Amino acid sequence: MAPVDKTIFCFCHWSGVNEVGADGSVTYVGGTTEQFVVKSGITYEELKNIVFDRLGIESGNKLLHFTVKFNKKQLIRLKDQDGVDHLIQFNDDFAHVYVSNDEADPPATPVVDGMRGTMIVVEPNQIQSEEEHVSGDHSASASVTTSCNDAPLVMSTAWDEALMGEGQAFENADAFRQALFKYSTAKKFPYKFSYNTATYLNVKCAIGGCQWKVIASHEASTNFVSIKKFVDCHSHSPDQTNFKPQFKSKLFRSIIKKEGLECPTLPRELCNDSLKNFSIPLTYLQAWRLKEKVKKETEGQLEDSFKLIPGFCNRLTEAMPGTVAIWSCTEDNIFNRLFIAYECSIRGFHAGCRPLIFIDVRHLSGPSKGSLVVASSLDADNGMYPLAYAVLTSEEEEDWLWFLQHLKLVVQDREVVIVSDRSAVIQPGVEKTFGVDNHSRCYRHVQETFNKFIDTNHGFKLKSQGKETARQYLNDIAYARTIEAYNKALSRMCTFHEELYKWVIASGPEHWSNALFKRPRWDWLNSDLGESFNAWSEEVTLLQIPKMMETHCKRLSEILLYKKAELRKWRLPFGPKIVEKLSENQKVGHDLVVIFHSDFEVELQDQCTGRVVVNLKFGSCACLEWQMTGIPCPHACRAIALTNVDAYECVGGWYKKEVQELIYAEAMCDVSNIEMPCPSAVGSSDLQKTDNSSTSKSEVIFFPRPRTTKRPPGRPRKNPTESESLRVRRPRCTRCNEVGHKRKTCKKPSWIWEPRA
Repeated sequence: MAPVDKTIFCFCHWSGVNEVGADGSVTYVGGTTEQFVVKSGITYEELKNIVFDRLGIESGNKLLHFTVKFNKKQLIRLKDQDGVDHLIQFNDDFAHVYVSNDEADPPATPVVDGMRGTMIVVEPNQIQSEEEHVSGDHSASASVTTSCNDAPLVMSTAWDEALMGEGQAFENADAFRQALFKYSTAKKFPYKFSYNTATYLNVKCAIGGCQWKVIASHEASTNFVSIKKFVDCHSHSPDQTNFKPQFKSKLFRSIIKKEGLECPTLPRELCNDSLKNFSIPLTYLQAWRLKEKVKKETEGQLEDSFKLIPGFCNRLTEAMPGTVAIWSCTEDNIFNRLFIAYECSIRGFHAGCRPLIFIDVRHLSGPSKGSLVVASSLDADNGMYPLAYAVLTSEEEEDWLWFLQHLKLVVQDREVVIVSDRSAVIQPGVEKTFGVDNHSRCYRHVQETFNKFIDTNHGFKLKSQGKETARQYLNDIAYARTIEAYNKALSRMCTFHEELYKWVIASGPEHWSNALFKRPRWDWLNSDLGESFNAWSEEVTLLQIPKMMETHCKRLSEILLYKKAELRKWRLPFGPKIVEKLSENQKVGHDLVVIFHSDFEVELQDQCTGRVVVNLKFGSCACLEWQMTGIPCPHACRAIALTNVDAYECVGGWYKKEVQELIYAEAMCDVSNIEMPCPSAVGSSDLQKTDNSSTSKSEVIFFPRPRTTKRPPGRPRKNPTESESLRVRRPRCTRCNEVGHKRKTCKKPSWIWEPRA
């Protein structure tokens, strides 16, 4: 449960005296008073400068301390950003901050004055208390708990002041019931209503014979409910209550909303947070229902949220001119497609990204069913660069063609290679939009199909070692760069198993094999699936589409700023990944035998590839790795080292630092100003207008509506499907329960067998 933004109005006091009364009340006398406002997000240095500037004192040899609402008698050292965050998070309308000269003279323990909306800053040497004295050899921050992990009942501990006494007023009866629920939870006793109406409430302790009770009634000519009688005394011991907090959904939802908390996405997290922060145990079903109700209250109806899509698209294009933000719906106003490409991403792609686009798909698990399609390219350090994304409610051929046509508008006249799974629905659209020869099949999907063919084909059976051999032969076929190496690997597969050889031929290796593909791919056979979704998380894909758009916009802005900051750390003219790859090739080729044919042509002897000729003048090698990747291969690195040429001068221009600076030169605008409006506040300016021939009106304004879908069976997948070839499957023995062998090959003596877990 994460807190939302908060604002605290503060009074700063200095050079006065805190006079403590016999009843424990504190009165500030003398000195000067200043005021300012503290908001969430303020830094430690900003807060410190504001305090000292307003008070007109020097910050040298001065220390700050503060208190929190659930323990106002304990001082906490305010020395870094975490302290500022805890100060704002664990205080409501006011907070206490004290200034001390040094650690040897900490301020006295403060006494709560009950004021609302004030932050008292006083000179600690002038605080006088008749009840307590803190010796000079103790640190005010040494015994403080500042995290929820160290203080498990943070919220419920502060609830013991929810009911203060007679005369306390509440906004309405529901507010009184909420305060009563908090108070009983903190004090750990059950209660029951004798009368429970909107104007009169009579509450007693549920333990028989207990005299505790509170009576509240409606104030005349107002909407307030105030306490008329409060007997805050129990005639039983705490052990007699056997108290177990009762879960009340309505009260719990109002507490989450009032405390400014965000409900976790997963029910199990809500169960843990409820027990830790409120001491209220929840079952999984209760947590799930509560989560759904809170989400419905905060996000509104699904149909209302779709009203925000046109307005948010308009805001994106207005804030970032050049951004492509397009949505479409069916004839009956059912939303079906969305395409977003930010102006900064488009500019960065044309500034230096290689003409290589990876298309990955992820299914949405939230209320808006459909697929999330992400298009990414490569930056100068071989990192995935986000270009565009789309939301498709169905994966039909028409929807894919719509997405690819808009992607073509972003790519413009550049000839690019599309890397996808080459499924039956996407293949016609790519061939029509980008060309047949420009469509490469992602090798990860080839591996998945190959593994499925091995596991489901009952005509032959391969053991685990045989499967690993088949996968290795498939890798050799895919990563072979020369036709000779490809034919050699293919013949090994044919010798190993003819059925697998026929499968490779039928799978169209010209679309995924390095040696057969006609266009440059810089040796990239498949996309980095995890990095292509780096701006998305499981929680984001569970949101409604408008909220998902807003969250992705902010997340992508953070990623681009991070990449731009990392660029400043480059000490060499190329990125860390390129430098690492070049260093590895230099080590591999260090001991190769060299024969010079001329100043530019060198012959090297390699045990794996045999004799290889490197031409430094044309930047080529017979193994084709240098030409395909743009990075000198081990053979080229050895030849370059012998000619006293800097190896970095032979690296392709795509990888230079200057190119990376051009790609990330323009960051995304301040997306914090692009906020989602309330659905009820959406006006006609945010709507799309079309001609409707079926009515007499020439212009009809409409909202997109969500598609009616049923929840699919099973639990939604959290992560994208991973190739089975990347998973390590090790057998487990059913006799000794150890991994690495099976029951038939178990060599463990029977007298030391252990029972299976």
